[in-house]
Amino acid sequence: MSHSTMNQSTVSQSTANHRGLVEASLANLREHRADAARWLAVEVLMSDPDALADDELVDRLCRLQDRLEAQTRQRYGVA
Repeated sequence: MSHSTMNQSTVSQSTANHRGLVEASLANLREHRADAARWLAVEVLMSDPDALADDELVDRLCRLQDRLEAQTRQRYGVA
């Protein structure tokens, strides 16, 4: 098998694996839109310079994001 053929095979397998992960992620986002929206809102706030200037707010946002991520892991049995 040539190097080019091996690379194409590896890329095809990788693409297939990623396709499955993307589809599963999209299905989970659709099923849990409210959780995804909360997580995204925290991400947006944590990218705002004014929000980042408030240490207490940043701490609370980090704890909220940690909690949302822990709940998601628990929901899917990866906690």
